[in-house]
Amino acid sequence: MQELVERKPPFLAVLLGPAYRRTMTSKARQVGLLGGTFNPVHHGHLILARWAGEMLGLDEVWLIPNRRSPLRLGEPLAPAEERLAWVEASVRNEPILSACDLEVKREGTSYLVDTLEELTALHPDTAFTFIMGADSLNTFDHWVKAERILELVDIRVVPRPGDEAGPALASLEEKLPAAGGKVTMLPESPHLDISATEIRNRVQEGLSIRYYVADEVAERIEQGGFFRNPS
Repeated sequence: MQELVERKPPFLAVLLGPAYRRTMTSKARQVGLLGGTFNPVHHGHLILARWAGEMLGLDEVWLIPNRRSPLRLGEPLAPAEERLAWVEASVRNEPILSACDLEVKREGTSYLVDTLEELTALHPDTAFTFIMGADSLNTFDHWVKAERILELVDIRVVPRPGDEAGPALASLEEKLPAAGGKVTMLPESPHLDISATEIRNRVQEGLSIRYYVADEVAERIEQGGFFRNPS
């Protein structure tokens, strides 16, 4: 992980106040966690991670590619080690973004609760905040050990542009009372209308993915022959 850089909270985080920022603790570091398949990682992921870090006044944001998502067990994936390399290449020159290899190194399905237990044990001086997409509000109560997840981290939810996520959050709090006060919405984030699916389709069609992903990622995808054949 990159060294902690001491800096003042960004103006917007100060302006919005504690409703959006992580609850103050005695922990030395405030770190955001953004997980996903990153198949492949693209500029939309990076913009979101950087924005969330600034919005929440975090010291770092760690991008965690999973080995195998329990939510996407049937989805064909590039090798986990390659997806990790794409993330590492994408964040190499980003001052607050880092790649975390914990889930890639752990065999089997990647469950968030296992990752959080390990991270909190490895980094007792760090307070973690999990950054989650609003679409996960509808299923979070079915995640493995959801209540334990809420004991380990606060969750900040990023809404999709134009979506009203308030009812989904209220529904989650009814189904999982422990979510009250632990799961909160962020304001609408900057959004690039691109997806990993679109990028994979462009590769299959022989189209350029430059500006969708970091240059080194585009080169590795081309050289490795990833996504050329539809699954």
